[in-house]
Amino acid sequence: MAPREQEHPALNDVELVTVLSALAEPTRLRIVRMLAAMEGERAWKDIDLPIAQSTLSHHLKILRNAGLVQNRTEGTRCFISLRDAELEGRFPGLLESVLECRDTALARESEEPASPEKHGATEGSSVPAAT
Repeated sequence: MAPREQEHPALNDVELVTVLSALAEPTRLRIVRMLAAMEGERAWKDIDLPIAQSTLSHHLKILRNAGLVQNRTEGTRCFISLRDAELEGRFPGLLESVLECRDTALARESEEPASPEKHGATEGSSVPAAT
């Protein structure tokens, strides 16, 4: 069976706010991170998230319409890939910056909580001082 083509927006027609809006949702950011972690295509069924298939399909449609991913259907299988090279040409450094910020946030979450002194709280105080 011949591959079925899906429409993908030309990145020159995609606005920055559309891309940022798509990346602002945690599940979609997680999908983009998964795709960025590997080169090439990934089968749709290999995206392992604890969400319904209809929800995953919805998120992938938003990512596709924002120009972040491209889909290719072959028979009954659907493949997804990140349009990272094209995105770099249209919005230089954007994807790298967004993914790096997320890496930094994850690293901070995995660290142990800081002591009260680091937050400016005094001993016996239950509310840290404003920074």
